Amino acid sequence: MQFEDVVGQQELKKHFISEIQSGNIAHARLLHGKSGHGTLPLALSFVGFLFCDQRTESDSCGVCPSCIKVNKLQHPDLHFSFPTVQTDANKSSLLLDKWREQVKESPYFAELDWLRKIDPKERNMIISVHESQDIIKKLSLKAYEGGYKAMIIWLPESMNIQAANKLLKILEEPTPKTIFILVAESHETILRTIISRPTGIILRQWMFLKIKKILW
Repeated sequence: MQFEDVVGQQELKKHFISEIQSGNIAHARLLHGKSGHGTLPLALSFVGFLFCDQRTESDSCGVCPSCIKVNKLQHPDLHFSFPTVQTDANKSSLLLDKWREQVKESPYFAELDWLRKIDPKERNMIISVHESQDIIKKLSLKAYEGGYKAMIIWLPESMNIQAANKLLKILEEPTPKTIFILVAESHETILRTIISRPTGIILRQWMFLKIKKILW
C-alpha cells in the first residue's frame, strides 16, 4: 500500500515521509483512530515507504520487490499481531491467510468484520501471552533482507495483562532497526503497563498520533 492509496491524512503522511527521510525514526508509535479513519492503511503505507528500494520524495515506488511483497502482505520483515479466538487459534500466525484476505478485501475494516471473518459464533477475541511469546521469537531474529523489521499490532487494547507484561522488555529495548506500530481504536483502554508505566516504555521514543476523521 502507498500513501496515495490512503484517503486524506495529508499532515500525517508528510510527517511520516519526513521522519523516514531524516533517518530519525521512533522505534514505536501508537496510531489511534476509530474504524474507517485509516489507521491500518497508514501503518501499511508507512512500512511500504520505509522498506521501499526506490522511494520518491513523496511515496514508495509500488513496483520494486520490497513494495510488491509489502502489498501482498508477504514481506519477511513485516509481521502482524491481532486478536484471535483462543480456542481456535492462540497465535496470529495461524490465521495469516485469513488476515491477508481481510486486509485485501477492505483495509478499512472494523473489529466486528474481523471477528465475523474468523468466527461465525462471534466469540471473544484477545491477544494472549502465546502471541507475545511468538512476537518475541520473530523479532529476536535478524532482518531477512538486512534492513528494518516492522511489527504491526492491531487492536493492542485487546491484549491481556500477561501478554502485556511479556512484551515490556522488547518494547523498552527492541533489537536494532525494529519498529513497533500499535494500531488502536481506544488508547485509553490499552493496559498501563504498555503505554504509561514509569518503568515501562520510554515515552520520548513513542509517537502518539491521533488519526482524524477522513476528509473526503
